[in-house]
Amino acid sequence: MSVAGVGRTLPGERAVLTLARVCAVISALAVVTIMVAIALQVAVRALWGFTLPGMLEVAQSCLVIAVAFGLAWAAVTGDHVSVTLLTDRLSPRVNRVLDVVVWSVSSVLVAWLAVSSTLRAVEATERGEQGFGIIVWYEWPWRWFIAVGFVVLFLVCVMNVARSLTGARPYDQLDGAEQHLLGPVTRRPQE
Repeated sequence: MSVAGVGRTLPGERAVLTLARVCAVISALAVVTIMVAIALQVAVRALWGFTLPGMLEVAQSCLVIAVAFGLAWAAVTGDHVSVTLLTDRLSPRVNRVLDVVVWSVSSVLVAWLAVSSTLRAVEATERGEQGFGIIVWYEWPWRWFIAVGFVVLFLVCVMNVARSLTGARPYDQLDGAEQHLLGPVTRRPQE
């Protein structure tokens, strides 16, 4: 049994999972907002023949939130592209080593993305970056959502490295006995 075995959690693990879950809820709300904005735009155009100013900007901005804040939860639940043709044929020990390597490399890459996007958000904020269009729409706030999304994804990657090093499975590979870590979540069956 591993240090982070069934029923045990690593320090900070619940906080990282809660943060990822909150981001996922915000991401889902952003998707709903996009749907409402598009439906409203279509209805107004069909009924009265004009477009509502700012709906395109609202939809674009919410798309940024939906994607950036959905990344960490996708990493937790395994809702990402995964091909296991090779790893299914390897031993558990080799897979554990691969998990450590892959999540370590992912941590480094996502850390780079987090730092780069944060620096870009700071620069855009200082300039008061805004888009071109009929209405004034500031773009710098949305850059912060990207930065925060990458930071939360980085925390999930680091937690997966820690879990792999202690002999526990990364979140996206949890079995039925370990599902309690994720809380009340509907997970797709592994194929």
